[in-house]
Amino acid sequence: MSVATYQDVFCRMVASAAYRDHVLVQPHEALAGLDLSDRERRRLLAIASQPGMRVNTAIHRANRLTPLDQTLPFTCFLLGDELGPIVDRYWLENTTENLQLPAECERFGRFLEDRLRAGEISSPYVAEVLAFERACTELRFLVEADEHRRLNGASDRRGGLPLRVRVVRFRHDPVLLLETLSKLEPPPGDLAEGAFHLVIDCRTGDPEFRLLDADGAAALRERGLI
Repeated sequence: MSVATYQDVFCRMVASAAYRDHVLVQPHEALAGLDLSDRERRRLLAIASQPGMRVNTAIHRANRLTPLDQTLPFTCFLLGDELGPIVDRYWLENTTENLQLPAECERFGRFLEDRLRAGEISSPYVAEVLAFERACTELRFLVEADEHRRLNGASDRRGGLPLRVRVVRFRHDPVLLLETLSKLEPPPGDLAEGAFHLVIDCRTGDPEFRLLDADGAAALRERGLI
């Protein structure tokens, strides 16, 4: 008898309705090779058939969605109908939960980058909005110990930018794009493309946003900062 295996199957049934259905329909296949006693198998089948398991799954999904909605709301909005299948795959590949906002933002962000490189996301705006929201989240959760370390001589991995400043490159006008998303409206499909650099400056506490002009962007480019 393995309590750990029993608990793992139970947790997987809570996290995945598809896996739970697989256990119900094809228990011999779904539980094959697992270190479970006959009694544990019967209990798992009984649990899988309980109507309350659907509620557990809904609560679990809401808990896992919360960090993404709080850190990447515009990105999630842009994904639209693609969001459901994407998060299902993400959770399938990342079964270990991490409800810490910055960590989950980064993990999901890296997952979305892989999907973007694979051409699996249709919106042309996701890449730049994702980069913007990841930068905002990183700035929001900078800890004082890290700030103290860097401000007292440690190397800055941002290559000379102030600790609480980020520059995000956009291919579309970020003012029009972000203002539209802030109203929870889909951005127009004909936003003109170009090279835009949006500065996020949190040195005074609350973030301040400004666009770099051509000279400012060129100066940072010469220093290798963008």
